[in-house]
Amino acid sequence: MHVPEEIRAEAATLIDHHALGLWKPNDADRRTAVALYRFLETGQPLTGEQIRSTLAHAETAADVHERLLKLLRAAAALLDDATVADGPAGRDAVDHVCLLLDAVALSRLTGQ
Repeated sequence: MHVPEEIRAEAATLIDHHALGLWKPNDADRRTAVALYRFLETGQPLTGEQIRSTLAHAETAADVHERLLKLLRAAAALLDDATVADGPAGRDAVDHVCLLLDAVALSRLTGQ
């Protein structure tokens, strides 16, 4: 998953799976999404470094769903390539990743 279209497709699939209840984000997924969503709340664009930093400092990064982890790493790599990230396909892919982060960040904790 290295091209924007693949990142967008995977983010859209995870959004759909979450909405349909086929994937229920765990607490580690939610905490990671909340941490990244806080960057989005500043109004500044998300960066690859912010994603990598969040994944490196997540309390339970090992517990983050493998597909989400792979998607976030791919999104970080995409964001590192400004030429691709700033193009229409790159912006669309990042928008879908941000929509997924929003949905997961707002989901309920497993224990609740």
